[in-house]
Order: sequence, then structure tokens, then C-alpha cells
Amino acid sequence: MFKSITLVNGANMTEIESRVFDAVKRHPMASQQQLADMLGMSRESIAGHIMRLTRQGLILGKGYIVPEQDNIVVVGGSNLDIHGKSATTLLPHDSNPGSVSQSPGGVGRNIAENLARLGLNASLVSIAGLDASGDWMLEQTRLSGVNTQHVIRHPDYPTSTYLAVNDHQGQLVAAIADMHIIDALDEPLLSSKSPLFHASQYILIEANLSLSAIEWFSEQDFQAFLIADAVSATKAPRLRSVLSKLDLLKVNQDEARAILESSEDDPKNLAQALQAKGVSAVLLSLGSQGLLYQDAEQSLLVPCYSTSPISDTGAGDALLAGFMYAQSQSWPRQQQLEFSLACAGITLESQHANHPHFTPHNIQEWIKTR
Repeated sequence: MFKSITLVNGANMTEIESRVFDAVKRHPMASQQQLADMLGMSRESIAGHIMRLTRQGLILGKGYIVPEQDNIVVVGGSNLDIHGKSATTLLPHDSNPGSVSQSPGGVGRNIAENLARLGLNASLVSIAGLDASGDWMLEQTRLSGVNTQHVIRHPDYPTSTYLAVNDHQGQLVAAIADMHIIDALDEPLLSSKSPLFHASQYILIEANLSLSAIEWFSEQDFQAFLIADAVSATKAPRLRSVLSKLDLLKVNQDEARAILESSEDDPKNLAQALQAKGVSAVLLSLGSQGLLYQDAEQSLLVPCYSTSPISDTGAGDALLAGFMYAQSQSWPRQQQLEFSLACAGITLESQHANHPHFTPHNIQEWIKTR
């Protein structure tokens, strides 16, 4: 009898099936006869093993697509960010002395970079213009460790630009987002990425996507763990169609109220109302009051760390990436939430939307200083 082995996703394979699976991973475009010749087996035997592996979900569709362990696909916006920070108390309707900087940004892109810097396998599905801004933004993203080969370059739209103005304490005062290009990430383009979605273990979408793009995800039957970031109170309602499919929703109180069309003030009641819409777990940011996690089994509130904010741009993106990393480590829920808040805190104390030294070690060291 062949010894049985267990894969990451819990499926069992015999030793021969494991050999076939490894051969398919190394040579995904090989024919069944070529695989048979490599392994010294008959084509009929290879066909039988491939059929069984396909039924188990270990091989997906044409071309022998193999799911990657802990592969996270982030679908969302990618921008050129321009940040202005006032040197003194900001005066409206006037010119203010301060500093201006440029960085890659966008909620989806920021989350993907943070995931990659934490050591996770992150791929970005986004859209950028065929322009110098897009070239620079994608090169910076690639250098951070994100797989950018699935980013689509559009010939007719410029790369998204996000212009933020912060006061001298780092608080966002106003922002303008020129993100028309994200609406071009439509159903046909998303459908072209279906093999990637089928091969992923986690899909993260965010509310910068168009309403029709989010509805497309609500109609799919991907087996991945589905996560959404509500982004803003204005855009959060776009997620309504996909709520019943979400394994995790990250929101703040304003975003939750916008989704629910509610004036509810109690965070636990907001989370429960989202669960009633079908969301499996809610990660509810309470600003300076901390972070609430709620699912069918538990409700846990963790207070924030004391910080000295420089800019709050990107803090929410870091929080969600930190939570996903902490979950991958199978830590107790309390520790997961504490680590998430630390990721937000260390980002608040950086002038960058993505902290340049965003690693598990550095975040743990930051926690020790609190």
C-alpha cells in the first residue's frame, strides 16, 4: 500500500500521485504522454491520476494550473501618491509652507506591498497607464516583493494619481483622487485573470473597484478565502453585493454605517448587522479607541498603542495586511489584533504610506517600545 501524505490544503495523495503532482508543477504545459515518459508510466495511468488530483482541487483546469501555497491575490487600485504636509497649523484658503513627496500608493497596491514586506506571497491585479508614472510606480512595487506581472497597462488612460494634504500633526485634511482608470478594470479583464483567482488561496478586493467589478466577484465560485476592504464611507456601499460571500470584511464605523444605511453608534451592533448580511468575520477599526474583531464565536476589542503620528495615509492598509500575516502565524486572536494595531501604529509614525522597514521583526521590536 502506498504511503499517504497530506498537503497544505488538507488533501491526501499517494506517493505516486505526489510524483505526478510535482511533475505537473514543474512542467505545467507538458502533455499527458510527456509526463508519462518523464515518470516511466503509461499515459492512461497519468490521465487517471490527473483526474483524481483535479477532483481534489489540487490541479485547476486547462494547462494544469496548480494552486500556490498561501498565495494572496490583491485586486484593487494602484496610484502615484503625492503627499503635502504643512509645517505649521494649516490655514485653509491659503498657501502653507511644508513638504511635498511622491510615492507609489493605492489601497490595493499598498496592502500588497505590506503583505510582501511581511514575507507573504502577494500578487497584484490592478491597472495602470502606459506612462512614466505607471512605469515608476510598478517598478517600486516590484522591488518591494510584489508579483506585478498581472497588472494591466491601459493605453488610453493615465495612471491614477492621489493628492493628499495633511496638517502639521499628520492628519489628513483633504485629498483628491484621479482614479478613472480603475473603472477600466472590467469584467472581461477580470475574467482573463480567472486562472490566477482559481489558483489562489486568498483573494482580497477593495472598494475602489467599480460596482460592476465587485458584482462580478459576487457571481464567481472561487474557492479562495475572500476578503474585502471598505476603503471609505463613499465607496463602501459598493460592497453590498458581495457581503454574503465575504470571509472577512475590514471597515471603520463610518464605512459600516454607509454599507448598512444605519445611524448605529455601538460597534458590536454594527458588526452584528454586517454578520446578518452574511459576512463571516468583521474587522472593525475604531480609530483611537482600538480594533474590534467579531465572528460567530467571539467578539474581542483591543485598544490602540500610543503613537506620535506623522501621517495617517496607509495606516488602515497596514492594519489589514498585519492581520492577514498574524492569521497566517496561527497566533491567538488577541495577539493577531495587537500585531495588526502595531502595523498601523508603525505606519502612522512614518512619512510613507508603506513603512520602508515593515518586517515582522521590526514590528515586534516596535511593540516592545510601547
